[in-house]
Amino acid sequence: MEFIAFIIAIAVSYQALKGYRLTNERTVLYLHLSFLLLGAGLAIDGLANLIVLLVRFHRAFLFLSSLGYSINFVAQLVAYGLLVFAYIQQTRTSVSQVAMAAMPALLFEHNPVTELILLFLLVYIATQTGINYSVNKSAISSFVFGAFVSLVIAHLFFLFFTFSAPVFFALAQIAQLFGFLLLLAMLLRVNHPL
Repeated sequence: MEFIAFIIAIAVSYQALKGYRLTNERTVLYLHLSFLLLGAGLAIDGLANLIVLLVRFHRAFLFLSSLGYSINFVAQLVAYGLLVFAYIQQTRTSVSQVAMAAMPALLFEHNPVTELILLFLLVYIATQTGINYSVNKSAISSFVFGAFVSLVIAHLFFLFFTFSAPVFFALAQIAQLFGFLLLLAMLLRVNHPL
């Protein structure tokens, strides 16, 4: 699922880059960079886990799983931080100090603290996209809002996974894929209007 999410994230990044070239809007540039980082993090984490699986969980290679997750977490932190920064720049609020305070992070595999940090960033982004949707009620803004709500749900499931059943990991992956697909659909609609 991480490789599928990687492909979708790269497609979102590509479409955002095309949109940026058309509009020169900085928010779309931040979206491009964010999803480029998300895709890279997912690819590295997926590759690390694939290597561990291929060597049948040999002890000498188990560290790769933690390393892959750590790189993926940092990529997500920076990616979502970029989006928060974009919305802060757009709304010009004093929330920037709060957002910057959330940047230091622990790099432990599926740690509740790391998931809470990502969740905090995503809730802020989802709130801003919800406000945007409530103002202009367009289909495009509904896709963006739905995508970030789906990503919030995904990270809630990742958080639940750290405490309990593995089924939450699968649910988190599905919610993340759905969020990425919504963003891709939005960008395809913007870049190729009917």
